[in-house]
Amino acid sequence: MAGNLRHIGNIGSGRQPRGLKSGRLRTARFNAGLLMLLAVLLWPTGLRAQELNCRIQLNTDQIGGTDKAVYESFKNSLTEFLNTRQWMGAKLGRYEKIDCSFNFIFQKTEGSEHTVEMQVQSRRPVFNSTYTTTLLNARQGLEFTYQEGETLEFNPNVIDNNLTATITFWVYLILGMDFDSFAPYGGEVFFQAAQDIVNQAQGTLGDNWKAHDDEKNCWGWMDALMSESQKPMRLLNYQYHRLGLDVMADKVDEGRAVITKGFEVLDEIKRVDTKSPLLSNFADAKLDEWVQIYSKAGDTEKQKVYDRLVYIYPGQSQRLEAIKETTY
Repeated sequence: MAGNLRHIGNIGSGRQPRGLKSGRLRTARFNAGLLMLLAVLLWPTGLRAQELNCRIQLNTDQIGGTDKAVYESFKNSLTEFLNTRQWMGAKLGRYEKIDCSFNFIFQKTEGSEHTVEMQVQSRRPVFNSTYTTTLLNARQGLEFTYQEGETLEFNPNVIDNNLTATITFWVYLILGMDFDSFAPYGGEVFFQAAQDIVNQAQGTLGDNWKAHDDEKNCWGWMDALMSESQKPMRLLNYQYHRLGLDVMADKVDEGRAVITKGFEVLDEIKRVDTKSPLLSNFADAKLDEWVQIYSKAGDTEKQKVYDRLVYIYPGQSQRLEAIKETTY
């Protein structure tokens, strides 16, 4: 978790998130839905815009040998693919790039065939603060082919490469969740693009795309994101961030109350699908943050929040105990 939220009531430092003009919180994203619908009709347009600030980390400790040149080549190729490609199809102006990271733990390499565990994370700034909050924190196994010096390409009309299909899928989820956090359902167009990849990849690119095979594979994520019954989870993304965290710089109790009210949605989602990736991601991304948010809450509010969250996430009961600690 970037930044310090120990005393979230002091989150307002008098500074806007990096790259934002005073009084403007990535204004273009508030109109994200309409803008992105137009963008899809225009994509690709040839505009030169880099929307991501994505870091690539590799761990090759499990791979023997001393020649690791192919991994450095992979890192450079993927960094270029992510950070120089135009993903949105329209310029938003000089706003802060979306901060994200891909971490690859290489488990096996045989020639050009690689098996990894991949972790994907994305973050967004909190209004009037130096703090950044995590939106996405997901893990997934991945098998792919890559040769040293290979240039990574993605053609949305011909999806035949598991590496670029998977990376592009997660980029669209990163963009969708970021835009959802600034406007209700603002990331819809990106989720539609991710759904298109899933539709084409099924039956050709392996287990990550199989229907009903794993709730946390690519198909499982899209099944949750496109489900009407889980749509309230997407609205919670907006309420939690734009109406909750972004408000707490100036109105701590008001912003926290919105977050507390929003937690009621979790009961509904658990009833619909206890294994929803949206539900598990929310805890994986936010659990430590919740402890800090309620550090100044009263005992009654702390207990109420704890009771609800421990019901939703019983396996996290020990970590959630910290919410009830008194740190006024």
